Amino acid sequence: MARNPRSGSFRPLYVLFTATCLLVLALLFIPVLDGPHSRQYANQASAASKLREVTTLEKKFAAAHVDKGFTCELALLRLSKSEKNPVGYDPLWFLAAGTSSGYKFVLGNCRTDDKGVVVHYEVTAVPVEQGRTVFHAFCADDSGLLWYDADGSATNCLASRRALQE
Repeated sequence: MARNPRSGSFRPLYVLFTATCLLVLALLFIPVLDGPHSRQYANQASAASKLREVTTLEKKFAAAHVDKGFTCELALLRLSKSEKNPVGYDPLWFLAAGTSSGYKFVLGNCRTDDKGVVVHYEVTAVPVEQGRTVFHAFCADDSGLLWYDADGSATNCLASRRALQE
């Protein structure tokens, strides 16, 4: 006895075949989120975020130390042992290490007013290995604005002040 191809027994196979074909097409045409430079872009985003954190911590430090102003030492921006850390790890560990996510962080070019209060600082994040771990350099100063240099140069970053688009 021959089966009629239009009978209900072939519908589940047809639906399964169609769904499989659509899934394969979707996988072929949906952009891949883990591209060839995804790690570098993630490192760059992390560095920009860390620079923003440094500028925030500098403002807090200056407000708490009116007689000193800003600090020129990254390690002084870490939470004191008396302050409660709501998470189980120290998200500011990079301040003591000076490096994170393929970047070296440097705080410098501090200037004081006539009373000896630090009123200006510059912070940079430069690639440890240009082109391998990251591409851009990032920088900021006491204004709180973030800039970048596509060639990975801290000097060019501070000189050109290309705004980082958020």
